[in-house]
Amino acid sequence: MPNLSLAELGVPAVLVGAVIVITMATLLLHLLFPPVKRSRRTGLRISRIRCPLCDQGLVHTERAGTLLQTCPQCHGAWLSQDKLEQIIG
Repeated sequence: MPNLSLAELGVPAVLVGAVIVITMATLLLHLLFPPVKRSRRTGLRISRIRCPLCDQGLVHTERAGTLLQTCPQCHGAWLSQDKLEQIIG
């Protein structure tokens, strides 16, 4: 098969450039603002973090005005030290 350039195939350089720019912009947006995944069953936001006990995706829930990550399967709650102090105090 002969080596043909895109110009020889009839593809304008502007079109190739536009496709590259759109692809790079899409990748950059996904890195800066990752899409929010929601549980189909409950509608809660699913975290990318997995439960250390059962390996289920954690969901974001609000308790006492604080956002926690809880496991929908084993019902464990995972939070940082400052969030724990916020709930207790």
